[in-house]
Amino acid sequence: MSKNNTPQLSLDREDLDAQLEAAAQKRKKAKRKKIIIRIIVIAIILFVFLLIGGVIIGIIASKKAMGQMVNVTHTSMEEITQEVKISGNVQSDNVQHFYSPAPIKVKSVTPVGTFVKKGDPIVVFDEESYEVALREVELSDKIAENSNSSQAVSDGQLWSKLAEAKADVQKYEEEIKKNQEKVDYYEKDDALTKFATNVEIQTNLCNIEITKYQGLIALESEPNKIAEYQKKIQEQKDIITNINRSLGDSQTDYSKNKSDLESNKMKLESAKSTVEAYQKQLGNSYDRENIQLQGELSTLKSGNAYEELQKFKDGCLLAPFDGIVTGVYVSEGMTTSLTGTEMIEFSSIDDVSVAVSVSKKDLSKIKEGQKVKITILDKDYEGEISRIARIAISASGQASVSAVIKINNPDDDIYLGIEAKNVIVTAHEDSCMTIPSEAINVDSNGYFVFVVNEQNIVEKKSITIGISSEERTQIIEGIDENDRVVSYVTSAVIEGATVVPVDEEQMNSILGGLTGETTEESVSEE
Repeated sequence: MSKNNTPQLSLDREDLDAQLEAAAQKRKKAKRKKIIIRIIVIAIILFVFLLIGGVIIGIIASKKAMGQMVNVTHTSMEEITQEVKISGNVQSDNVQHFYSPAPIKVKSVTPVGTFVKKGDPIVVFDEESYEVALREVELSDKIAENSNSSQAVSDGQLWSKLAEAKADVQKYEEEIKKNQEKVDYYEKDDALTKFATNVEIQTNLCNIEITKYQGLIALESEPNKIAEYQKKIQEQKDIITNINRSLGDSQTDYSKNKSDLESNKMKLESAKSTVEAYQKQLGNSYDRENIQLQGELSTLKSGNAYEELQKFKDGCLLAPFDGIVTGVYVSEGMTTSLTGTEMIEFSSIDDVSVAVSVSKKDLSKIKEGQKVKITILDKDYEGEISRIARIAISASGQASVSAVIKINNPDDDIYLGIEAKNVIVTAHEDSCMTIPSEAINVDSNGYFVFVVNEQNIVEKKSITIGISSEERTQIIEGIDENDRVVSYVTSAVIEGATVVPVDEEQMNSILGGLTGETTEESVSEE
């Protein structure tokens, strides 16, 4: 026989007719076999459709005769993981502030947001100004020597007290100036009141947005849309928290400076009186001049000016570690007004965390030390909860507690201030009895479900729940695997109502059969 199974015809003329007739008969048999198989398959499909149609018609008829159809489900043993998903912002845990060692001119400063390697300059001083500052330190030392010499002919302790008193006078005058500037800033054109009004307006606008999205959530059933609206709500809440915190900081700063202003005025008057008292006891003009110079230079030295200047190698402030410039308070060509003026804020990127706000609902689920999966710009990192605050902050009637999630494996792809998504695994069960979360209801007495008994009457059963995932919830007690639990509660589902239960698993199995493809067996020809 050939490869295509076609009978080989004999070359003998006597057998040719017989072979042709045999081949024709074989083809007729194969064709009849294929037709019979197709008829059987079509009959089976028609039977299934008639069967399903009868079931559906029967259910509809039962519904009219017995009551509303309701979907029911059963408990099942499943693995379940409870997670808390929360967003926050990346922050540095090592932030250093650098202050001016003297009134000194700035030649250049690294812009905010710049990454700087350890040992690279972030602030460069003007060379001439830096040399002047060093010279002032030397003069200060010389004056100290003169004061020591004068102690040989006068009361050294008295001179020291006078110098301290003059330094106090200058210090309180500068403090008063700073306090007055801050108070004037807040009181000018009633700035603080206007700020508070603007915060109230912005808060109201945010609350309107929150209400809008809450309404959309109530009408939405798609999880992605709900998550999107919840994110929008959280954004509005973060705005409210930030502007109210800013207002609170401003009000606190105003009150403090106003109080300090009055306190420093009293201290100044006392210091002036002390200076006058010591001056009356002094009669040496040489020593008096030295004391005056010492007082003028007291601000430049600021107690530790010499040591501070030595920290700036060749007139440069060098980065103490790899990090990012997160705040700049001086500019190129500017001369710092006072010793102790803050110049720059520098933050490490090797020691970073995520700051989050935890709702009351999730607070009981988390604890320090829990592992966290962190996602930043679609890249995953490992972390753990390092700190949970012991005080709640209220915003728009919602209380939350701040927490810090330490990032254990930071890299150069991390940006400070950027949003991070965090997933905290708070509980896990390898196998436990569960039902769909949407089947669970709650009232003043606790959690409950509706079940359909053997007489197709709705009953209410109290349950005790355990952990829950987004889709399923663990059942500790209250129902078992034989209970038919109403999986979707409508207005018709009330205790005592007669219903027509439709088993979700069976219906899904039947509908799955309808959508399956029928494969026709091929018939091989011999």
